[in-house]
Amino acid sequence: DTNRVHERNSVMFFIIITQANSIVVSNLTTFAQERALLSRERAKKMYGVLPYFLAKTAGDVTNSVLLPTLYSAATYWLVGLRPSLSSFFTYFLVYYFTISTAQATGLFLSVAIPSVQVGLLLAPAINLFLVILGGFYVPLSNLNPVIRWASYLSFARYGFSAMISNEFSGRDIPCAEGEVFISVGGSGECPLSGDEVVRSMGVTGPFANVWVNVAMLVGIQVALRGTCYWMLLFSK
Repeated sequence: DTNRVHERNSVMFFIIITQANSIVVSNLTTFAQERALLSRERAKKMYGVLPYFLAKTAGDVTNSVLLPTLYSAATYWLVGLRPSLSSFFTYFLVYYFTISTAQATGLFLSVAIPSVQVGLLLAPAINLFLVILGGFYVPLSNLNPVIRWASYLSFARYGFSAMISNEFSGRDIPCAEGEVFISVGGSGECPLSGDEVVRSMGVTGPFANVWVNVAMLVGIQVALRGTCYWMLLFSK
């Protein structure tokens, strides 16, 4: 019922950010240990950047992304999200791409910032900025126009938008007994339209479509990984 709308939004958002934060930071320290080894073995012509990068990407996607995704799958049923197999598998796919994009963000920061100490100072601040632009703390439509453009770079925005669309779109939510739902922009009428909940979070237009958000996550991830490869290729 409507008493659980905010709870569901909170669960979906914090599932994203708790895992994303640790993945971004862990990538900084992991790549710092590999950077010297890569430089030394490239100098000896043991292998090039491409084999290293492909192997690292495959390993990271398995180790850094698979386990958090399995954790999210268990959480889905434990907290009672939308009881539908199609919705569950959509959620699973969305979460996988969200976390793998967070992993690509951490990899990009680790390559772009050679100093681990500087990276550990900057990465949490950058990640927090991207999370704030995710649409949970401040609905996307209420963001200041000066920084609203930056939300298009936020993996949290696309992951959260896809999750709430998957959870609420196309369904009616019964009101709690003796209550009307007006706290998230509702009309006060029961049952509450799930599409209205999605709109109230500032998720409108093409971004109310789950697959548009997934496509944006894929695009960001490809761009980040491609940039990382390019920087490694021309680094010494």
